[in-house]
Amino acid sequence: MKLSIVTINLNNHEGLTATFDSIVSQTYQDFEYIVVDGLSDDGSQEIAKTTKRIDKLICEKDAGVYDAMNKGIKITAGDYILFLNSGDRLHEKTTLEKIIGELDHFDIIYGDLFFEEKERPHVYNYPAILTFDFLHKASLGHPATFIKRQLFADFGYYDQSYKIAADWVFFMNTIVKQHVKTKHIAQVISNFNMEGMSSIQENMSAIFAERRRYLEKEFPLFLADYQQHEETSAQLKRIKSAKGFRWLKALGVKKFQ
Repeated sequence: MKLSIVTINLNNHEGLTATFDSIVSQTYQDFEYIVVDGLSDDGSQEIAKTTKRIDKLICEKDAGVYDAMNKGIKITAGDYILFLNSGDRLHEKTTLEKIIGELDHFDIIYGDLFFEEKERPHVYNYPAILTFDFLHKASLGHPATFIKRQLFADFGYYDQSYKIAADWVFFMNTIVKQHVKTKHIAQVISNFNMEGMSSIQENMSAIFAERRRYLEKEFPLFLADYQQHEETSAQLKRIKSAKGFRWLKALGVKKFQ
């Protein structure tokens, strides 16, 4: 299976350099590398144009992150696509060497992510089985997710009417609606840079609003049932917690006196 890696960038020279270093240091190099730059003016274009490892380069204005990602998709030739945007890095030099043999048969293959949070850097292990409940609350991390290129041809590119949650919408469309085949690999794929738009706290309300708009459009009846189920589950937890407290107190557990 042939792999294409796509990096998008806009005025993130330092992050782009880190991503390039990660790419060229891989022990496995039989992949296509594509960079899409939105006409950066911080030196990013210059470093991209002089980096010999890049197979295809686009330097032009775009309409946002997902427009840039769609441009990258359209010129890929690989069977699978990995988005490793500027600032993100493959976790180890042997990451691709370890994962390449797993890229077969499944439509979406995802591993784990190392989140580079300043206060609490940590590995996030994604669930082996994806559910509506998980995707409703979270999402797959694109730097750890290998997407079969044919999915974009079959079900459409990133929907740019969603300015900040189009990747989540794509996963909901393909995994929940279309039931594509997914597989989890228990391997850390990438170090995720926490300075992107989806990680900024101020953007969370916009993300939730876009997700809500999508769910109300695509799953209106199911969403109502799901929310009622969540409310009932929360009430049961509170009841059990209260009963447990009273039971422990009755037993004379000093912590609860």
